[in-house]
Amino acid sequence: MRRGGKSTGDFLPSTPRSIDIAVTRPKGWSTHGVGAYGIYDIVGSGNYWNAASFITPSSYLHFSTFQGETSADISFYFKTSAPDGVFLENLGNTDFIKLELKSAIEVSFSFDVGNGPVEIIVRSPNPLNDDQWHRVIAERNVKQASLRVDQLPQEIRKAPTEGHTRLELYSQLYVGAAGGQRGFLGCIRSLRMNGVTLDLEERAKVTLGVKPGCSGHCTSYGMYCENGGKCVEKYNGYSCDCSKTAYDGPFCIKGMGQLQSD
Repeated sequence: MRRGGKSTGDFLPSTPRSIDIAVTRPKGWSTHGVGAYGIYDIVGSGNYWNAASFITPSSYLHFSTFQGETSADISFYFKTSAPDGVFLENLGNTDFIKLELKSAIEVSFSFDVGNGPVEIIVRSPNPLNDDQWHRVIAERNVKQASLRVDQLPQEIRKAPTEGHTRLELYSQLYVGAAGGQRGFLGCIRSLRMNGVTLDLEERAKVTLGVKPGCSGHCTSYGMYCENGGKCVEKYNGYSCDCSKTAYDGPFCIKGMGQLQSD
């Protein structure tokens, strides 16, 4: 029956001579695919790079039931070359919440709180399976639900004025394949649900078909290693090797003369 710090970590060169990090964006910085975050988030936040690679269509991670009865705020980044796949899903008796790459140009946010399934879709003019990072933000409360992908226009759906409002879930939260569906092939990172970042890396270490971290960061962010600096892959990010340049700092943008005068 229904009911009514600012550590620079892996991103610094291996033998840094300076850790002076500016909050302003480097030249050419783009918010697309990075979001409105300063360098402290890119360089110093472990949660920002907490990631997992799903290497088979049946791969998944599971977590405790998502507690989002009246409010759900979900965000993450994904990178894939696959045309579709389920990002995450949590089920109840009839209620559910689900986010998926429905096609190469569509992200879907669907749920049911007892009034029948609701689906919100954001369509991109360009392929989303381009092996580059894309950001997804899905929100739901008793008044409305919304979905945003990268800097594309936000899609909003108003909730009915009458009916059920609580999302009652009982199963575990599945990130990746769930219930025999085709899961997500690629990388997911910085998965936050109602303000809590899920530790994908730790769970991936003990889960078959899933690996901690992601590769290919230099493909997306290597251009920020300036002045001839070399981008070096890390499993949870990247660093700039400035050893063969006359510059230093996290992005090889600080001249040696400037270092000596500081």
